[in-house]
Amino acid sequence: MVLSSLAGLATAWLLLSRRVAASPVPDTRGNAFTNPIGLPVEQTTSLFSGPSPEIVTLSLDSLSESNVTEIPAHIPEGVEVLEDSELDKRYIFGTDDRVLWTDNKVYPFSTMGKIQWSSGVYCSGALIGPRHVATAKHCAPLNNPGVSVRFMPAFYDGESFPGAYVTTIIHLPGYSVNDPDANACDIKEDWAVFILDARLGDERGYLGGKAIESSLINNPVLLHLGYPGDLANGQRPYRQDRITIRNRFDCDSAGGLSTDADVAGGMSGGPIWENENGNRFQLGVLSATSATETVFAGGNNWLGAVARARQDFP
Repeated sequence: MVLSSLAGLATAWLLLSRRVAASPVPDTRGNAFTNPIGLPVEQTTSLFSGPSPEIVTLSLDSLSESNVTEIPAHIPEGVEVLEDSELDKRYIFGTDDRVLWTDNKVYPFSTMGKIQWSSGVYCSGALIGPRHVATAKHCAPLNNPGVSVRFMPAFYDGESFPGAYVTTIIHLPGYSVNDPDANACDIKEDWAVFILDARLGDERGYLGGKAIESSLINNPVLLHLGYPGDLANGQRPYRQDRITIRNRFDCDSAGGLSTDADVAGGMSGGPIWENENGNRFQLGVLSATSATETVFAGGNNWLGAVARARQDFP
């Protein structure tokens, strides 16, 4: 069911500027959304000079033609792969379960990285194709002309591997978490696909994509990684495991994905994924949080957009 508002969700978006505190702001109105955290305040000097991304919009009609339920991952030959189950290793639910992740050069963590705007804003994201990055739509400078964007896989106090510039941003118009009347479907569709100017995934690998399955609901087997501003000032990745998706879908049967993930500003756009017998499948990207839940964008339209991006931008 599509809701006109999320009365129980005092939501804070997790986009982070280096000059804005990461603490989410409570929504005292109770039935509306807060303003995005770190809505960009442009710096007077640019951090780097890169291309201004082209914006490509999709339509619901074109995405509805896609019945994709799964897209494959890729592990390059010779890349070290983390072989364990990955289950042993600011809105916090009980104890903060995020841990500093230093083993970030092995797959699948080599696919995940930091998204940096030239104006100082940063987010998180992951390679989901050879030159394709999945992140949150509110991490895309759709209304910031002249801003360039760089993706840096396995970022840790600087670039661990060479990064790449974003040349194209793909999104679904008509949905915005910045809308004063934003609802559950605005969160579900708070995704974007970035196209890079280099095929980083050929060397780093990339995640597969998948629609939510019933076996994953109320099953604490999922993981998330991002670059929180409240820990290491967004300079190092933090990971959480044993995340649970709840049996609640406020937009439609595909999402958004309500979870118990611990997050803070800067982690927006980071992946939620599962390890299915060694195959890493991403289910969505971090969008919003409150005192009671953290919600990931994703679902059928997101998966269809990723599949189409792989085809149109090989």
